[in-house]
Amino acid sequence: MTVLNRTNDGLFNVLIILVRALVRFGPQGRDQLILACGGEYFTEENNQLSQTLTRWTQLGFFGTEDGKVVLSPAYLLQLGKTADEAEARLPNVVRAIALSKDNNERFWDGDGAKCADLSRGMAWMLAQDVYTLDSSTKSLLVLETQQLKDSAKQKIFQNERDLPALREWMLYLGFARDGMQWVVDPTDALREALPEIFSSGRELSGPAFVERTASILPVLDGGTYRTQVEGALKESAWPRPRPGLLSSSLSRAMLRLDREGAITLANRSDTEGVVTLTGTNMRTWREVSHVAPAPTPKRKAH
Repeated sequence: MTVLNRTNDGLFNVLIILVRALVRFGPQGRDQLILACGGEYFTEENNQLSQTLTRWTQLGFFGTEDGKVVLSPAYLLQLGKTADEAEARLPNVVRAIALSKDNNERFWDGDGAKCADLSRGMAWMLAQDVYTLDSSTKSLLVLETQQLKDSAKQKIFQNERDLPALREWMLYLGFARDGMQWVVDPTDALREALPEIFSSGRELSGPAFVERTASILPVLDGGTYRTQVEGALKESAWPRPRPGLLSSSLSRAMLRLDREGAITLANRSDTEGVVTLTGTNMRTWREVSHVAPAPTPKRKAH
């Protein structure tokens, strides 16, 4: 099974319930945990609590200790001490697990691909012109067929049921937003990655910022999964941007974060390396030579 298979283990709200229970009550026996999460309301054939627990154990999120289900130590500290903290921090943790190399090794496989179907779908959506993209299921399936070089060997989606699940996961993981309509927008994901991107606390050149971002969020420009997807697309149906020209999705996120003060974009005339932010139809917005983190608030003297 794969993450986008909602029938079995593709529901993040079920994952939230399991995590809240483990943070609140501590390690639990498998049956005890499922009952604590309302397992009596599921049938044996359709127990999404059990299926989600199995899937995310395979992905490395849950483990076992003395016969009890536990949160893997690698993620326990990140989630905090209360159920509310854990729920708020969970998207950041789940995003890292879903995008990890171990869970994306069989990138183009239809079965047993773990998180590759999710990474593939997100990378493809983020590569599109987000201002003109029709995100309806029918339109996306047509666009996929038009863009792929060999749709018989490499598919973005296995079937149309993947699309609703993908849209939900992109919202949850911060790669889309919902309002009047669902739109591709990685602003939230990029915002949460900023501490890791600016790990040294110092300003980065525009190209270095994009490179660091790609290493942490590999579905964005220059990332491992993004380049694999782009390599499978026809240039006649998906115009390949020139080096340094950023996608409309990443450009949108960087500009929004600049406007809210989370980062500062600058273009200095005495620098060589720049990246170019773009809008719809590759329209140039601005060139960026440096990206700086938001200044740390100064403590008031007592």
